[in-house]
Amino acid sequence: MSERTLTLAQRRAALREHCAIQRDHLARTVDQIETRLGSVDRGINLVRFYASRPAVIAGAVGLFTLLGPRKLVGWAGRGLVLLTAGARLLRLLR
Repeated sequence: MSERTLTLAQRRAALREHCAIQRDHLARTVDQIETRLGSVDRGINLVRFYASRPAVIAGAVGLFTLLGPRKLVGWAGRGLVLLTAGARLLRLLR
């Protein structure tokens, strides 16, 4: 085998290895993006579900009127903290 052919074969092998590494990195990145977009999709579906129910909307408006925005924001903040902590705990248990 000539020196040029050997050099080209080595270069080709190095490029194939580099491509394999890039494909692996791209696959991991796509998985992360899919996971995040899956959460967004679930959130949108949840909003659509409740928005299509007039009783839920009327109840939310009534609760907002009864309690006031400050209390509701405080409760929502506490609920979000509990929800986030619960999700992290579930991930740790898996």
